[in-house]
Amino acid sequence: MKLLVQTAISLLGVAGLAAPAAAADYEPPIYIDEAPEYVPVEVGSGWYLRGDITYNVNDPEYDFVLAGIETDNQRFGGTLGIGYHFNDLLRGDVTFNYVGRDEWSLNNGTDSIEMENWVLGGMVNGYIDLGTIAGITPYVGGGIGLLTSKQSLTIDSPTLGIDADFSDRQTKFAYSLAAGASYLLSKNLSLDVGYQYLSSPDMDYVDTSTLTVEDGFDYHQVKVGLRYDLW
Repeated sequence: MKLLVQTAISLLGVAGLAAPAAAADYEPPIYIDEAPEYVPVEVGSGWYLRGDITYNVNDPEYDFVLAGIETDNQRFGGTLGIGYHFNDLLRGDVTFNYVGRDEWSLNNGTDSIEMENWVLGGMVNGYIDLGTIAGITPYVGGGIGLLTSKQSLTIDSPTLGIDADFSDRQTKFAYSLAAGASYLLSKNLSLDVGYQYLSSPDMDYVDTSTLTVEDGFDYHQVKVGLRYDLW
């Protein structure tokens, strides 16, 4: 009996010594805050590219018949540009515009006369998108920029004894007013159809009906193009 008691006391002593050691070995759990979710940066978000085909529906400034030959008027033009969506309502773009060309030429084998006028431009434009219904977004807008016109006249006429080459280039302020609608073809691609009034009030031209110099180039344009969003 005495031996049994001594054995029990010894076991209790060992357990008592082991308990602090076990307590010393215990380490509380470490809580780590959940790492924030990685969100990739959209480098191109908001930017878009655009390209349009234009047609000048109004009569050209140079539209005449001389020596039985009509003016060749190139009414088709085009624009290329890059733009940015500031928000769902406002966007803007910068465009390079080929507006059109007028040309008249005579060559009878001996004498030749050539007249030409072409117009290029650069515009900064702003638009207000008026909401989207069934994928269609109507808009209104306007822009300011510069139009450049080059007029040239070349005469090589032994019959008349004239050999002349004349050219004149002018760059003037221009503005535009626009309205139209775009249709969402896919997530990034939209079809754009609209009207644009493009004017350069101070640009000179020769009125061929009165042979006087007048001010003011005006174009009424129908535009059809595509807009690609870079996101």
